[in-house]
Amino acid sequence: MGRPGLPPPPRGSWWCGGQGRGGSSMHRHLPVLISFLAARCVAEVQVNKPFQVVQPTANHSSMVPVSKGLQMLMQHDAKISVVSVVGPYHSGKSFLLNALAGDTSVFQIGRRTSPETMGIWMCRTDLKASDGSEVWLMDSEGFFGPGVSESYDAKIFTIASLLGGHLVYNTVKIIDQQAVSLLEMLARRAQLFRTRSSAESASAEAPEFLSVRTFPPLTWVVEDFVQELPEQHKGVRDGATAWLRSYLSKVNTSSGYQSDDEHFLSRLYSDLKVHTLFLPATSKKHLQDLSSVRWDELTNEFKGELADLKKHILSRLEARKFEGRSMRGPTLERALRFIVQALQRGMFHELPSLWATWTTQVADMSMQDAETWFASLLTGVDHGDDPVPVSTFNSKVEESREKTVEFYRELLRDFDVQPDIAGLRDRMGNHFQQKLTLYHERILRWVGQLAGHAKDSISRALGAVELPVDPDILRRHGENITRTAVQDFSETLQVFAQKGSPVTLGRAAQMPVFTQDPVSQLTSDLRAILGSRELENEREIAQFFKAAVAAAAEAVDNELKLNTGKLLGKARMKEMQGMVAVKCWQAFDEKLAKHRWMMTLAHYKTHKALVQTETYDARMARFAAGNEQKLTAHFRTAVERCTSSYRARKANLAMPVSEEDLVAEHRQLATSIRELLDEQAGQSGDLKDTDNYRQAVRNLNAAMEEGSLQAARKNVELWKVHSDEATSCAVRENDAVMRHCGLLCLFNKVPQVHKSMSQKHLIQCFARSGTASRMSPAMQKQVFENWYSKDLAHDATTVWHTFYMNSAAVGLLILVLCLACNRRPAQAPYGGYGKPLGQPEVGRRFPGDGLYSGMRG
Repeated sequence: MGRPGLPPPPRGSWWCGGQGRGGSSMHRHLPVLISFLAARCVAEVQVNKPFQVVQPTANHSSMVPVSKGLQMLMQHDAKISVVSVVGPYHSGKSFLLNALAGDTSVFQIGRRTSPETMGIWMCRTDLKASDGSEVWLMDSEGFFGPGVSESYDAKIFTIASLLGGHLVYNTVKIIDQQAVSLLEMLARRAQLFRTRSSAESASAEAPEFLSVRTFPPLTWVVEDFVQELPEQHKGVRDGATAWLRSYLSKVNTSSGYQSDDEHFLSRLYSDLKVHTLFLPATSKKHLQDLSSVRWDELTNEFKGELADLKKHILSRLEARKFEGRSMRGPTLERALRFIVQALQRGMFHELPSLWATWTTQVADMSMQDAETWFASLLTGVDHGDDPVPVSTFNSKVEESREKTVEFYRELLRDFDVQPDIAGLRDRMGNHFQQKLTLYHERILRWVGQLAGHAKDSISRALGAVELPVDPDILRRHGENITRTAVQDFSETLQVFAQKGSPVTLGRAAQMPVFTQDPVSQLTSDLRAILGSRELENEREIAQFFKAAVAAAAEAVDNELKLNTGKLLGKARMKEMQGMVAVKCWQAFDEKLAKHRWMMTLAHYKTHKALVQTETYDARMARFAAGNEQKLTAHFRTAVERCTSSYRARKANLAMPVSEEDLVAEHRQLATSIRELLDEQAGQSGDLKDTDNYRQAVRNLNAAMEEGSLQAARKNVELWKVHSDEATSCAVRENDAVMRHCGLLCLFNKVPQVHKSMSQKHLIQCFARSGTASRMSPAMQKQVFENWYSKDLAHDATTVWHTFYMNSAAVGLLILVLCLACNRRPAQAPYGGYGKPLGQPEVGRRFPGDGLYSGMRG
């Protein structure tokens, strides 16, 4: 029976665990959505694709659940009826399951003599039970396999009996008393486990599959049945079942009651039947490998009897109950996990083995003598300075075992005692294990010494290489000799570790378990040695680059000293930077010329970048900053001298003159001053491309523009002095207007009117004076502005104060009128002039006083 692989998860499986996006609007379609999701979840488990749910432990003493298989059960929310098939190994269980499923390729069928199906496997089919539930097939590990205890077989039988809706016990050829006894033993253990599990869970509600009194229906299938039934059962209805009952042992009840028809298996299982199956094939080729037989190649007798068996099973098959409901995938997963955990907690009652045998005293003494002799033979194995190869060790140990077995047989030859070769092998195995421990210790020491020799050889080879050397060459050389050393070491170990001829009387020796693979450890150590030598080479290379950096720094300093004290413009500075760079890199490369390969290293770019930033760029930046400071001081002094010369020569300008003449004379003066500044920019003007020169020009132009404005204002002042006759005339005209200005006159009330009339008076006075002929209208206007802002400043201020007061009074009056208009008319206790009625205003008489008096009365 093979071990089918688990089916891959189907596409779209996220429907079973995902969440929708519908929000609150999904509540209207919730039933439809639940049905859809349930249908998708059911499709998770594919039909006729077995998967494992329980697997045995390493020593087949217990079992553990398979999480992936249980998860598949959890996702299958549909009613399930389980048909459990159990029986001895290689009795045809997997083939019977394939036949029930109608597909001979569902469960794999093995041709080897050892069992192949391990643990418990589940398979969903397209069959339907009588209650409409899905039919699932349970395949289990075969009973009585080599190295498997009866207790483990009973645990497999227990799970199949407790969870199956119908239990099929499969055997081959015939039913005899021994087979019945074995089935009774398995059934008793299953019943005892159910009783103990129910008692364990008494504090909580016990599951239904533990609390029912009987197990599910049991059908004993006898495959390859070609014999005839005994005479007493021929012609009897269900003669095969009667044949079984003839072997069943009777069980006394607790009350002492005994009945001929009441047997233990009959009481335990609700329905007990026997069904025989003819040979599925008749050719030797097909019988040796039934997996190659197609359905249409099966014998007609087999297919007919199989159809009857399937009808019998499905006619009364129903899903087991769990928590009051039919068992589904999640509840089946819980029940299976509960049973496995109960088995792991020791609830299964261990009974004495049915096949235990005892050795005689003679056998014990012979066993001890043989054991002692084997121990003495082992002392002669592997006693040299170095350990012998594994193949030699195994051959000598096997030879000692053969001598010991032969000696043991000779001791028992005259006695009627069956030799216990297996027991002798176990005892020899104990001594072998002690010898093997010592042998492994010797191997570990020898391997360590072998690796030490290899490391010493590599160290000497690398030490012979003169440094510095191209790192790539050193690395390739080191890797080549390291690879050769590791390969020789590995081949030596491989030859040493060969097991040699197979042994038959015990376990073969192997290489010891290393904390780390020796080849990997040696490789790591040799890499460390090579890395150390490479580090030394890197130090030597670093010394060369350090000298190259120092040479480059010296070359830069020498070039900069040649230009110390000079003022350099931008073009000259750029030219000098190029020259310094050439000298710098020439000196750097000359130090590395002895080892041209250094220029291909990453160190070359790294140190070159270091020289660029910390030597060339930094020192050129300091030199440029110093040159900038010198240029700033130089042009600051030049601007101060030019400004002083400009001020001295500006003071000698003839004034008052016309505005055009003044501008022409000042332009001529500014040109000469600029030429004086240009003389400070070098003989060839190489400093004119500097920002300092341009700033000096801007500063000088600003000073001369300010001087030009001052000269223009001074010229206006002088013209005003020469216009005293006209300004006096204008003052008199203003006074005359002021004297005749009444309430409606705007001259002394509106500033704009006052200024325009004052300008008009001055222009008229200019026309009457002699200086008007020498002044342009623009100059006359400038003289007026100067005269009005200074000489008439008091008058202008007085007019502005008057304007502000009048504006405030008018605004207040308008506000009062607006408030008065917005008030609602009412009978006021006041008179028209703001005085209370009945109180005449003192010192004032009104027309019609008598009339007003009468009204007040």
